[in-house]
Amino acid sequence: MKLKPIKDKKKITTLFEKGRVINGENISIRVHKFKGEEPDCVISVPKKSFPLAVKRNLIKRRLKAALARCPANKDGGSFFLIYLSKQIIPTKTLEEELNTLIKKMQ
Repeated sequence: MKLKPIKDKKKITTLFEKGRVINGENISIRVHKFKGEEPDCVISVPKKSFPLAVKRNLIKRRLKAALARCPANKDGGSFFLIYLSKQIIPTKTLEEELNTLIKKMQ
């Protein structure tokens, strides 16, 4: 699924205030459907868990790759992905968890 990043701070605050939360073992997703807009995405990896930017970027790349291989988000909802794990998880595990969370989302 090809998603563009959310850069509007108002959209991000709306996602946190009005969005529905779906928690997984390693990933948490906040979902909100904005009327008349394409689906967007934000990926967040906490600096507290991974102080090195290299590791945070590795996780973000893996999550983006896993999102690209996931089935399309049909509702058009925007979402905020938060990485919860304290360790770097393999891409295959991330893909499986994202698939289950996206199925819960729909």
